[in-house]
Amino acid sequence: MSEIRADLFPAASDNRATILVVDDERGPRESLRIILKPNYDVIVARSGSEALQVLRTRRVDLVTLDLNMPGMQGEELMGLLRHEFPQVEIVVITGHGSLENAAEAIRCGVADYLQKPFDVVQVSAAVFRSLARQRGRSRLVDFLSSLGEVVDVHDQVESLLRQVHEDPRVGRRIGALLDAAEPADRESAAQALGFLEVLADTVEVQSGFLRGHARRTGFYAGLLADRMQLDAQLIEDVRIAGFLHDIGKIGVPTELLTRPGALDPKERDVLEKHPEIGARLLEPLGMASAITSAVRHHHEWWDGRGYGDGLFGEQIPESARIVAIADAYDAMTCDRPYRKALAPDVVRHEMGRYAGVQFDPVLAKEFLCLIDASEVPLQVLADASASRPEPDEEQREA
Repeated sequence: MSEIRADLFPAASDNRATILVVDDERGPRESLRIILKPNYDVIVARSGSEALQVLRTRRVDLVTLDLNMPGMQGEELMGLLRHEFPQVEIVVITGHGSLENAAEAIRCGVADYLQKPFDVVQVSAAVFRSLARQRGRSRLVDFLSSLGEVVDVHDQVESLLRQVHEDPRVGRRIGALLDAAEPADRESAAQALGFLEVLADTVEVQSGFLRGHARRTGFYAGLLADRMQLDAQLIEDVRIAGFLHDIGKIGVPTELLTRPGALDPKERDVLEKHPEIGARLLEPLGMASAITSAVRHHHEWWDGRGYGDGLFGEQIPESARIVAIADAYDAMTCDRPYRKALAPDVVRHEMGRYAGVQFDPVLAKEFLCLIDASEVPLQVLADASASRPEPDEEQREA
């Protein structure tokens, strides 16, 4: 099977993007050409029909579009662009804006909407943002598409691609990530981590029972790593590993993740591949070994009866042993398709009963101490840490 390509997360390329400026007025058209020409290849068109001729003969990355033009109006051209050239970004720059055409622009998925008269800063920022988001989406789609080759479940990946485009929560996460992207010197590993966080969100979208699980697991894993007085970088790696531990479930059919009944042996085999798939996703992307090994081995058992590579005892990496406890604790304290959340005293009993069987006995004992020492239930703290408002929600509250 093919490997995920690490170069899907490179720094921004030196290749110049091509921008098509569409405006029937010479003054704004030439002004935009002058503003954009130092950084981009610029083509100009005086009408909608002329713009379509260009688009059908040349690769164009972004179109700046006036709405009020003779002949084909801007709204009509927007619709044709979305139908025929969906990959092209659109920035509307108009002197005849209205609520109606702004709403139509949003419906057509325009990247930005500027009013004339415009200035250099406005235009440059809008174009830069739009092209950055375009590159980011393209890398994400390429990454998910190549994932289909790795896990050999193309239908599942197609479903995830639809969720990436359609689910508002995932869409906002992608938007925030791409808006925060740095220029060309951003490290590819950090960039890859951001996209993997989005993928972790797509896993949770598949089942309401999984929502918040990744962030809570990361929170618990970080608490336990801190209690064990690991060094600061390893604590952070363990927290990240807890967040990404189920990333391989993007290769598991949604029906298996949400079924209330038992899985048959073949279905169980599919589910039990998710740690291996997750590790294979991470290995080419420059993640720390503590993260990758925790993802691969978080279902190993202390007595060797877990799954992954059949490791036991201290053969299991410490980061994986920590994540295993955090994962199990969250699974027991939350509803799952096959059962309701367990009562706190039952959870505590199970953690103690499986110390030295499923869990590292020392780590299990320390985690029980964490539970006992907290004045507030750990799940309440984890939910609070996992429910940070997204940027648009913060703005609405402000």
